[in-house]
Amino acid sequence: MNGKERAKLAFAHQEADRVPVFELTIDNPTAAHVLERPTLCGFGGLSRGVKQNQALMAGQFKQYREQLATDDIELWRALDLDVFPLVDCDPFPVNPLVPEQVDEVTWRFEDSNGVWGLCRYAPDSDTYDQVDSSLKQGGLAELERVTAIMEACEPRLEDWDFSIVDRVLADLGGERMVLGSADVQIGSTWDWAETFLIGLVQAPDLIERYLDVQLKTALMLGEALLQRGVDGLHGGYDWAASRAPIFSPRHFRKFVFPRLRQITDLCHRYGKVYVKHTDGNVNSLLEDMIQSGVDAFQAIEPRAGMDIAAIKRQYGDRLTLIGNVDCSTVLVNGPVAAVKEETARVIRTAAPGGGFLLSSSNSIHPGVVPEYYLAMLETAREMGSYPIR
Repeated sequence: MNGKERAKLAFAHQEADRVPVFELTIDNPTAAHVLERPTLCGFGGLSRGVKQNQALMAGQFKQYREQLATDDIELWRALDLDVFPLVDCDPFPVNPLVPEQVDEVTWRFEDSNGVWGLCRYAPDSDTYDQVDSSLKQGGLAELERVTAIMEACEPRLEDWDFSIVDRVLADLGGERMVLGSADVQIGSTWDWAETFLIGLVQAPDLIERYLDVQLKTALMLGEALLQRGVDGLHGGYDWAASRAPIFSPRHFRKFVFPRLRQITDLCHRYGKVYVKHTDGNVNSLLEDMIQSGVDAFQAIEPRAGMDIAAIKRQYGDRLTLIGNVDCSTVLVNGPVAAVKEETARVIRTAAPGGGFLLSSSNSIHPGVVPEYYLAMLETAREMGSYPIR
C-alpha cells in the first residue's frame, strides 16, 4: 500500500495498513539535517523571506521556486511522508512584485496603485513578516480603496504559473496524496489586523466585499488545481489564539463559514477532500467547521486546550483528525523517550477506527530538534500498524 492509498483510507474513516503520516511544512534545521545539505524548505524567514527577495531582485524568482520544489520533493521522499501539501509549490504569479531593499533585513513592496507593504527579517528567530503597510496606516479608507481596485480586476488564470504544481503531480502524485491551497483570506493575522477587526463591527459590508473578491481568486485557483489532479485542498489561515478564536463565533458564522462552504463544495464536486489547518483554541468552532463541509482538521494544538481524545470522541465519526504531537514542548525540549511516549499516546488515542493522520501540532518549525522529529516518525512506524495495540 502506498502513501496515497493509505491517506485516502484514513480520510474515508477506515484503517489502512498503518497510520498515515502528514506534515504541513518542515523547516531547517530539520530539512537540512535529513538531506545533509542546505535547503530552501519551510517557513523559516531566511528561506521564505531573504532568499526569495534576493531571487526576485535578481530576476530569478522562478529558479528559486524550482529549487524549493526540488528540496521539498526530495525531503518528503526521504522521510516517506504520505501527504504532500503544496504549501511551497502552489501556483505563483507570472509577474511577481519586485521589492526595494530598505536595509539589510527590510524590503518594501509597492504595486502600481500605491498599495505597499514593508517586510522584515528577524535573524534571531528566523522569522519574516509584514510589519507595516498602506492598509495598516490608512485604516478602513485604504481597505475600501484596495477592495475597489481588486473588484475592478477580474482574476485570470494566465497570470499564474502552474509549472511546479504539474511537476509535483508528475513526480509524487502517483505515490502520495497531494493537496493544493484555498482558504477564506481573513485579515486578522496580518499587520493590519486591527483594521480588519474594526471593520467586522464598523464596516461589515466592506469586509464582505473584501472577502468575496479574495474568494473569487481562491476559487479560480482551487478549481484549476482540482482539474489538474490534486487530491484535495487545504486552508492555512489561523483562526485562533491560545484561549479562543480571534473574533467571535457569531462573526465567523457571518463572514467565514459561508465562504468556506463555497470552497468545500468545490472540492466535493470533484470528489476531493478539504483540510483546515488552524492554530489555537477552536473548540467553539468545531461544529460549524463540520457543518461548513470541512473533512479534516490539522494542528489540534495541545497547549491551546485542544484535547484530541475528547475531539475524537465527539467528532471523530465526522471529522478526520491530523495531529498532534506537541511541537511547542516535546519536539523542542525532548528527550527522545518523551517524544516516543507522546507519539505513542497520540496514536493509541486517535488512530483506532481510522479517520486519523499523525503529524505535529502545527509544523516542524526552526525550533524543532531534528533528532526528536525523527524519533516521532520512528515511533509511528514501530507501533502505528493496524490494529493499534
